[in-house]
Amino acid sequence: MTAPASRRKRGVALEDAILEAAFAELTEVGLTGFSVEAVAARARTGKASIYRRWPTKQELVLDALCEGLPTPEQCGVVLADLDDAVTTEAALHTLAVAIAAVMSSPAGEAMRAVKCEAAADPLLASAVDERFQAPRRQALLGLLQRGVDRGEVRPEAVSPLVADVMPAVLFHRLVLQREPLTEDDIRDVVDQVLVPLIRAN
Repeated sequence: MTAPASRRKRGVALEDAILEAAFAELTEVGLTGFSVEAVAARARTGKASIYRRWPTKQELVLDALCEGLPTPEQCGVVLADLDDAVTTEAALHTLAVAIAAVMSSPAGEAMRAVKCEAAADPLLASAVDERFQAPRRQALLGLLQRGVDRGEVRPEAVSPLVADVMPAVLFHRLVLQREPLTEDDIRDVVDQVLVPLIRAN
């Protein structure tokens, strides 16, 4: 007796399969080698099914990254879950380690490639900020506000400019200087750059 043919995925199951396939493709071949054809093959569907849901490759890439990369909550920025004993400095160390790990991963390399492409595409740059950077910036602002409430952070430090400092420094070290980051290096970024910047008087 022959086994019944596997049922085709539809609806949400198909969308999840496409996003999973797109994320896997990005992490393996990067943005330059990324193709909708390869994603369709991985997801066992047709290109038409993908284009009906994602009219452009850029939209598919952004959705795949947002789905596959860790959320702020997965990086340890869940204010409700932070014990009162956890200081702002300790929480920032945890967050910095998580950010560096993502940046150093194949998925992080794909995200950097998208950002580089966005430098010449204002619409893509706006989408990257809205979909990826803004939620993570907002989570860090929440962490800084918690520090203000605890008397550990000066109120003026709760700003998008300050929230962008730590990711920017880590990005500079990892991407522009091509220097591997040890945990001691990450701790120095927090202790020598961010903590003096935000510390309450």
